[in-house]
Amino acid sequence: MIKRTPSDFQVEEVLSPAFLALVRPEVGGTLSPAAGAPFALYRLHKESLATPEAVGHIARELKIHAHAVAYAGLKDKHARAIQHVTLNLQHAANAPEKASSPGWQLERLGSVPRSITATDIECNRFRITIRNLTADECADLDEAARLLAFPAPSPGALRIVNYFGDQRFGSARHGQGFIARHLIRGDFEGALRLAIATEARKDRMEQKVFKRTLCEHWGRWREALPKLRRCPERKAIERLSFSGGDFRAAFCALPYLLQQMSVYAYQSFLWNAIARRLVALRCAPLGKVIAADDPFGEMLFPAAEAIPAELADVQVPLLSRKTELREPWKAAAEDVLKAEGIETAALQIPGVRRPFFGEEPRALFFAAADFQTTPPQPDETAKEKARLKRTVAFSLPRGSYATVVLRALGQ
Repeated sequence: MIKRTPSDFQVEEVLSPAFLALVRPEVGGTLSPAAGAPFALYRLHKESLATPEAVGHIARELKIHAHAVAYAGLKDKHARAIQHVTLNLQHAANAPEKASSPGWQLERLGSVPRSITATDIECNRFRITIRNLTADECADLDEAARLLAFPAPSPGALRIVNYFGDQRFGSARHGQGFIARHLIRGDFEGALRLAIATEARKDRMEQKVFKRTLCEHWGRWREALPKLRRCPERKAIERLSFSGGDFRAAFCALPYLLQQMSVYAYQSFLWNAIARRLVALRCAPLGKVIAADDPFGEMLFPAAEAIPAELADVQVPLLSRKTELREPWKAAAEDVLKAEGIETAALQIPGVRRPFFGEEPRALFFAAADFQTTPPQPDETAKEKARLKRTVAFSLPRGSYATVVLRALGQ
């Protein structure tokens, strides 16, 4: 069990040396564009807030637009996180040295010549407490870590299949299916209904009310409009109201991030399936493979000794319609596409330029570096006195998931 409290899941964002070299320290005073500091760099501490939520609170506290605040990565809501943001001083009156409110605090580090981006993250450091363990589960964790450990000369690191975590799967996380499956068939009505009229268990109440109202009035757009709160998703219904039911145009009226994330979700699902199949085909015959249940398909993690040399550094791309299936992952991709009933040529959305399926390379394996674990200790939160807790710590490259490391360790 993880995330019983926010302090059980701690993550710290580490900036790249190249970006740190751009930072100009400031001592006291207030930064402004006139002082030659177009962006202020801050360290953000947050707890029990998703990154966009924290940015919204910051914008309100500083009385600026949220677009003036940029961040490099999304950090989990149910965690204690340290990350970095930049403040565009062209859109802010000043950059205070410190600011805080319940759940977050900012500390100014200096000025930089540009806003922060995802490529400025060197790695993320995690410290995670796992609770409610039995003695056998503790032994299984140690055995898994032993199997996954890099052989010399890279001690202290685990080699893990680079699966996407379920955070990436959007609407499918709630058992509703993939929006992009509708899109590639040209079923824009089905995609739109799934995107903005189908409830998810983690929706806020205002989102649930919006979706329920829309579902009840589906097809009666002008009747629905006055009953829907003003939000970005409402624009799709405005478009339907005035277009006579053009669902393609309505879907394209949704916030672009929502549109593109629906494509990424399906691409990530396909990537995970290819990686799983590749491990089964090429690694399982060579040695032990750890199997972990997952709602989106079993995750298979080969022991370090079962990874053939030709797979150790291989890149498997997110699929697009132009992707050329190549060895050594060609057979695995063909099996997955056949199971989905599609070919790569189907990975496009008819009649629109975006969102689109873009090919993007992704390493098949990543290293969970500096891996450490504490000895078992009594879990003071458990109902059963014999239950134990352990803390694991490791660093991950940008784009890899701590939850996948925990899956590999049997959690």
